[in-house]
Order: sequence, then C-alpha cells, then structure tokens
Amino acid sequence: MAPIRLVLLDVDGCLIAGEAKPWNFGVMEFIAQSNRRAREDPSQFAVTLCTGRQEPYVEAIMQAIDGHLPAIYENGGGLYFPAPYRFAVNPTFTPQMHESLVEIRHRLGRELVQRGLAQIQPGKEVSVTLYPARADIGFPQLAELASRALDGMLNGFSIHVSLTTVEILPPGIDKGAGAEWLAQETGIALADMAGIGDAPADLAYLRKCGASATTANAPDAVKRAVQYVSPYPDSLGTQDILQRWINRAAAR
Repeated sequence: MAPIRLVLLDVDGCLIAGEAKPWNFGVMEFIAQSNRRAREDPSQFAVTLCTGRQEPYVEAIMQAIDGHLPAIYENGGGLYFPAPYRFAVNPTFTPQMHESLVEIRHRLGRELVQRGLAQIQPGKEVSVTLYPARADIGFPQLAELASRALDGMLNGFSIHVSLTTVEILPPGIDKGAGAEWLAQETGIALADMAGIGDAPADLAYLRKCGASATTANAPDAVKRAVQYVSPYPDSLGTQDILQRWINRAAAR
C-alpha cells in the first residue's frame, strides 16, 4: 500500500455523532496536530473533510482542525480552499441545473414545508437536504413524499435517503466525484488518499481511495467494504483510525 498523503474524513458519524451533537474538541486538536505536522513534513499525511454539510459549517470545522488543503462540501458540490481563501462550485453544475434546483426547492417548499411535513436545511447552494417536520415521519417516508412532490421535474436529480437526512443531488455529483475533483486540484492521486466514512453514500469515495476505514457505528454494508473497522464509534473511532495510520507510517 502506498504511503498516505491525504485523509478524506466524513463529518456526521465520524467526527461528530450527528446533528446537534457536541464536538469532541480533543479529537479535533489531535487532527489539527496532524495537519501541522503535514505542513512541516511532506512525509506526514494531512486531513481534510468530505461531507454533505454546507460550506460555512465545513469552513468552521476546517478552522478547528487547522486544515490547509481543500475540503469537499455538499457531497462533492463544492470545494472550500483555506489558502488562498476561496470557494468553487463543481464545474459540472450547469446554469440549467441551478434553474432546476430553484424549481425543486420551490416545489418542496410548497408541497412539503408549507404543509408541515418537512424542513429544508438552510445554506446549501447546489443540493437540497430535507428533515422531517413531524416525529411520525421517518426518513424513508420523507423520501417518498419528496419523490411524489417532484414527480416529472427531477431532470436527472436524484433522491438519496440515509439514517439522518434525505438528500437531493444534481446529476453526476457525489462524494466520489468530489474526491476525483479534489485529486485534480491538489495533484494528490486517489491511490495516495485514505478515506474515513460511516454511511453508504461514503462508499462513493471510500472505494476510490488507496486506504479506507470506518467507525464502529457504521452499518454492515460499509464495514464489509473497507479495509479496517475501528472498535470505537464516531470521533473516537476516527482518532483510533488516524493513530493506526500514523503508527504504520512511522514503522516504514
């Protein structure tokens, strides 16, 4: 296995336990120390994010982990560059897709939000994230409601249901495509990247990376697909995985 140069880290389920859960500042500082070492020593790997979260949230976490390489936000819909400070929307996201997204958001607002069935997460530019507005609506049911509301107008957009969200993504955009774009921007080959993720949507980049791992809270489908499964959940699992890779690099 080639030495790891960059780790792609999912947020929910890997760095935090999920929406509205507290950050583990000790683990964030552990990651920040890894990034500081990587800036001084090219043989050490850096850590960045690969998440469905929106750019402002990603920027805040990147500051907390002292990240210096670009981070993937909105499931590959955009890249945040700490230095020089800038943002980029995925070049495959066309003006026509933007128009379709505006129409999708408007229809969901009318059919689901105004009827008290769903909430749309604010702050996203190239995708839509839905949450149930009632306790009796689960995520699979919410995805079905969204599918009915958007019948005939998806125009290639796709609906993805997870344990914690319903995501509506443009055609050709997912975390795997985001990882490929990141490789082009950084010059770091996917074979020299490692991925940490816990959800089925993360397999799109975990399968492309040279090394892959997941935390104890991941479903079996993800555990079967990666090279290492930490016995610890969430941020503690991520720290365990990173320490394992640090130890392996030191033993070379």
